[in-house]
Amino acid sequence: MKIVKLTQVFIRSLARQTRAYTIQDSLCHGLGVKVMPDKPMQYVISRLIDNRTRTRILAPVSALTVKAAREKATGQLQAWREEHIQPSMSASPRFDVFIEQTWKPMIFEHWKPSTKRSVLPALNRRLLAHFGRYPLHMINHKMVQAWFDEISKTRKGAANRNLDTLQSVFKLALRQGHCLTNPCIGIRQNKRRVLNRFLSVAEMQRLSVALDECEAVGGSIAQCADILRLLLLTGCRLSEITFLKGEYVRGNELHLPDSKTGAKVLYIGQAAVDILSRYHCKANTELFPMKQGASTSLVQSLWLRLRKQIGIEDVRLHDLRHTFASYAVMDGCSIPMVASLLGHKKVTMTLRYTHVGDESVEQAAEVIGAVFKGIFTQSEPLKPLIPQTNEAPTPAVKVKQKRLPERKPTAKPKPKAAKKVKQVKP
Repeated sequence: MKIVKLTQVFIRSLARQTRAYTIQDSLCHGLGVKVMPDKPMQYVISRLIDNRTRTRILAPVSALTVKAAREKATGQLQAWREEHIQPSMSASPRFDVFIEQTWKPMIFEHWKPSTKRSVLPALNRRLLAHFGRYPLHMINHKMVQAWFDEISKTRKGAANRNLDTLQSVFKLALRQGHCLTNPCIGIRQNKRRVLNRFLSVAEMQRLSVALDECEAVGGSIAQCADILRLLLLTGCRLSEITFLKGEYVRGNELHLPDSKTGAKVLYIGQAAVDILSRYHCKANTELFPMKQGASTSLVQSLWLRLRKQIGIEDVRLHDLRHTFASYAVMDGCSIPMVASLLGHKKVTMTLRYTHVGDESVEQAAEVIGAVFKGIFTQSEPLKPLIPQTNEAPTPAVKVKQKRLPERKPTAKPKPKAAKKVKQVKP
């Protein structure tokens, strides 16, 4: 049986033969593609468990990608292992008791407050309500998959987040010996929505007019309007601005002691500095003094009203951060530079926030088309463009080449004279 790394291209190249054969995947042990002479190709999983071979057809090749087939095969292997080892464990703490007595003190309490606030409601409403009365060793892959599929019907994003929390619970339970396998392994998360919305120039102009009207009202509404402007001018997260203190602002820098990615320094422009200069307070007090915990909700409620007023109801508050990053890229800033402005530790995170508009793409296509048109119409190839700098050009280094000795032409060999034959006299 041949073992190779399965890819979509390799599978399409497989030819039918008079007899069925199977190609095994080198990355997922047990996964294979079965090629039959008269039927479509299928993904199959085969594994020796408890001294007997377990085989199952997963799906036709046309229905799943190779990555999805590997995930489904991993889930099937996990289910087979659970069937085999389930009777070997007869006692373990209940799920709700383990959460309160072990998982929360060891894991949950070390998370950031914002993470706790997002996880705790889902933990109480979904995880504890569904799995709370079961012992840990009795919660298997099939139960978790059914629970995940049910939530995914209405809340796909919430299902992904809840699965991450459940994964954390069983990782700790597995380390402490309360279960023999992690039932979350092999469950494929829902496809995440592509977030590529940012404000156009016309939309930002309408937003600016609406924010001017809010500033004329004064009070907390004017403060919320300034916070919205700062989100757009700095690319910061909402919590980083609403809980900003006077001691954090140092000229054109924001020295944040804590954020989603830890302590960091953010550089801001003069427009943002002018807004912050309106708010003078003591070093250890907040710049936007509102009721504790109310500033974030007030900004969000104002944003919901403004986006409906100016016709951008599909724009989330976090898309202002996307807008900041996208316009920075379109203005010529490099990805590492934008990562520094946003406070990202990894450039891969910045790529999720940077988008370009249709006009920029159209201009890029025109430029590339003009380059190729010049190549096609000119007889000589175009010279590569060299960026102009103020530095003097580096002189070319002359390389001495050894002169080979000239060879004298060889003389052509003289033709041999014909031998004289002696004539015998009669």
